Order: sequence, then C-alpha cells, then structure tokens
Amino acid sequence: MDKKTIYIISTVVIIIVAGGFLFGGNYSKPTAIQPSKLSPSAQVPTNASVAQVPTSAPIILKAVMSRSIDAKGNATGVATTFNTKTDKIVYAVMALKNVTKDTKLSYVRNLDGKYIDSKVALASKDGITTFYFAFEKGIGDYPKGAYTMNLYINGRRSQSLNYVFK
Repeated sequence: MDKKTIYIISTVVIIIVAGGFLFGGNYSKPTAIQPSKLSPSAQVPTNASVAQVPTSAPIILKAVMSRSIDAKGNATGVATTFNTKTDKIVYAVMALKNVTKDTKLSYVRNLDGKYIDSKVALASKDGITTFYFAFEKGIGDYPKGAYTMNLYINGRRSQSLNYVFK
C-alpha cells in the first residue's frame, strides 16, 4: 500500500472512532442534585412560592353564601343549603382587604359541573371591606342541584363556594 491509501484509511478510522465517542449514545444518566449539595445562595427556601401575591394586593379574606345581608353588606343568614320553595334571594358575600377603586371582583358559577353564568364588577371606591353578588329569582325558579362559585379578584382565582338548592 502506498502512503496515500494508508493516510485515507487512517483518517477514516479516526473519524469512525471519534464519531463513536461523540454520537455513540454513551451518555451517563442525569442525577438529581440534593439541596444540601447546592451552595447556600442557590438554595430555595421551602416556604417560597412561584407566584407570591404582594402583601398590599387586594384579597378576599373570606367568602360565604347567605340568605340575607345587613345594611353594611355583611352576611346575616349564612348557609350552604337553600330551598327552592322559600329562598328568593341568595348572596355571595366577601370580606375584602386592600381594595382600591376599580379592583375587579368576579365569579364563574357552575351547576352540577356545568357552566351557568359569570359576572365582573368593579369596586366603587378605595378601602371597601365587603362586597356581594346577589342572585334573585322567583320562588321555585332556582334549578335544584349542587352549585360551585369560583371567586376572582383582579382575574386571579381566590376562593370557591359550594352550595346546594333542594
């Protein structure tokens, strides 16, 4: 064999061997890094949340369903079971904190897992501490079943209320 052929064969062998190392799939499996092996600056506190709400953001502190409200809009007849023969108006009452004018309060309501309605309202002034959605129908007009109402503040789901009409 001449030098040119030996050079070509040697080059091909080197390419095949190198390619085998690069593309041969001889990879080690990734291993999980234990938190204790991370540097202190790289460790994430266990109480950290991916999307924490600022403490000054408006929030719904508590929400209840009610048969009645007082003059200030507070729930006075808290219930989770309502009667289609006697209950004409029901309220979703919310206790609020850090609300400013134009804060969006909304709900999405389902009956037996199926969407029935939704609504968006704006706070009328800064500092309101209660708000309610009123639902009024004639006696016997509420469909019987299990209702779920998801409450939102500025588009962020806050609480869920479950109640029944029998």
